[in-house]
Amino acid sequence: MDKERDFSDGKKTALTKLEKARNEDMVDEKILPILDIINQSEKFYTSSSCAGRIVLLELPSIGDKKNAEFLGKWHRNIEPSEIISASTKAKTGQLWLLAQSPIIHITAKTNLDAEGMLKTAISSGFKNSGLKSLGRKIVIEVCSTERLDAPVGKNGRLFCNEDYLHLLVEIANDVIDRSNLKLDRLTNELKKKI
Repeated sequence: MDKERDFSDGKKTALTKLEKARNEDMVDEKILPILDIINQSEKFYTSSSCAGRIVLLELPSIGDKKNAEFLGKWHRNIEPSEIISASTKAKTGQLWLLAQSPIIHITAKTNLDAEGMLKTAISSGFKNSGLKSLGRKIVIEVCSTERLDAPVGKNGRLFCNEDYLHLLVEIANDVIDRSNLKLDRLTNELKKKI
């Protein structure tokens, strides 16, 4: 199979999955405008992407993502009370508060297309963006540097005091705010270039 056909088949499959996820309300609303712009182009298509989120996660042990339990997940600013409420679902393992910036996976038709998209992402503030694959698929990962990973408890108990929890939530909300600004900047740049 040639690269052109691989790209075409891959795009068709990815767009079908996106439409299904959209119909099942499984796609972050904030990321949809960017995905729509990118997917309208003949040169690109998107796969798994997220607008950024705040998560309370229960991990049996460090690195055990397979058995991790999402106790709370928000794609917006939150209040400390939401972390406290979500933590009541915890049982055993470490409790982590995470704030993650947006991540967008984009498949490009050619290396030149990928280079242009990468430059656009980086100039829009997504400084951690890079190429994930140059094999049969040319995949770009658009991501930023802002993030928070903080242990906050263990075995169903929050260990952080109220002041520290407020600080963590303030930082997590700042990650989301900065992410939203960068997403807006990227959207505007993509509208000009695609």
